[in-house]
Amino acid sequence: MHSFASVDFNSVTSIFEWLVSQWWAWTIVGVVVLFFLVIWILPAAKVKASPEHPTTGVEADEIALGFLQIVNLPSGAWNDPTASLLDDREKKVLVDQWGVHTRDEWLANIERLSTVRRRREVWMLYLAVRTELAQRLGRTPKAKEWLAAIVQEGGDKRVARAFVTSIEYAETEVRKRVGKDIVTPGLFVKTLDGYGLGQAVAMTTWGVALGHGDVAEARAIIHRINVEGRPAFESWADFGLSYIVGRVMHWTDGNVDEKSFEKFGDGWSDFQAAASEKRNGPWATLSWSL
Repeated sequence: MHSFASVDFNSVTSIFEWLVSQWWAWTIVGVVVLFFLVIWILPAAKVKASPEHPTTGVEADEIALGFLQIVNLPSGAWNDPTASLLDDREKKVLVDQWGVHTRDEWLANIERLSTVRRRREVWMLYLAVRTELAQRLGRTPKAKEWLAAIVQEGGDKRVARAFVTSIEYAETEVRKRVGKDIVTPGLFVKTLDGYGLGQAVAMTTWGVALGHGDVAEARAIIHRINVEGRPAFESWADFGLSYIVGRVMHWTDGNVDEKSFEKFGDGWSDFQAAASEKRNGPWATLSWSL
């Protein structure tokens, strides 16, 4: 192998021989280029649906509220109310993690996720201030405007600033990754309830797999979750943004940065898939208004 020092740059032959001798480096470069080329050429994976359950109509529309949690586990196709992909080991993990050993515990979890959810009172107040301010301004408030409004309402400036910064950072990352055509510039988080509601729907399907209830009961519970939860959102994109940001805020205790978003905001790719008609995403075709 020729060292760089031994190359005669006045000789085309010497330069050529040196380049050829670096075959190992060119192999690595070739593999990397081929990898990204394949990623670029291959179409994104289609969203899988179960042929045994509806993909259109009210039942499909309602269970689609749990899409992000169902496919994240994954416990089955997004439209499968039986969570049929869960094996015995995964069921045991679910039971232990969520404390759903009995039917009553299962129902209690659903009730908590669909009502109390993962709410923090001070966060709800801060978001309510933003929503009211947006209505007055006719646009999304800037960070300084939002912070000033919170302080005017008696909020702690230091605590509020950390919250505002985290929310806006998470929103920006979701919009950048999912796409501005889906999470439009005028869309902002008004509530973090999307995370709990999505989990409530998924929990309902898990209960069927665990033997705590049947499909008919699960459908009825999912219907109630939708009726009570949907009015807080204006679209699938609004709900998806709430879910991802709510998940990140919950698991970071409200301290969102690049590292924590990478870890807990990974659901953005499922959000993008759900909203893509080319990938058979249900959110792209199913109506938000039931």
